[in-house]
Amino acid sequence: MNALQTDQQVPLHSFMRRAPISVAETDTIEAAVEKMSENHLSALPVIDDENCLKGILTVSDMLRMIRDAEQTLQADMAIYDESYLIVDLIRECLGSDAVSNVMSEATVVATQNDSVREVAQMMIKHQLHHVPVVNHDRQLVGIVSATDYVRFVAEMT
Repeated sequence: MNALQTDQQVPLHSFMRRAPISVAETDTIEAAVEKMSENHLSALPVIDDENCLKGILTVSDMLRMIRDAEQTLQADMAIYDESYLIVDLIRECLGSDAVSNVMSEATVVATQNDSVREVAQMMIKHQLHHVPVVNHDRQLVGIVSATDYVRFVAEMT
């Protein structure tokens, strides 16, 4: 067995990102986009008041939302006069919605004691780039991304 095979049995808590930046389910999309932009993130775990995981908001969720809003914009554009700024229309369609209206359910989660290999297999099977890490009460304790896994492998070689 080579070193990489042995290292894949390492528990997730040894390389996951602890206390990840998250967003409340009641926050607006605009606030979430701001957090993602400021922190160079492509996903945010969505939590409730007790820090329990409710879902995950990803760039893919936002793209789906934009596609849906584009259809609304095309349908409603004729009713707005020239004084109404297109930027305001876009904000109205996108920014004020609650994160909970756009997020994906976090149906795939990991625990701190899952192995690196188990989480990598989950990511492949479900075609995910991010997996939230929760404790037994489903409280968010970390997150692991495909980039974290690549960094882990790079440090092992």
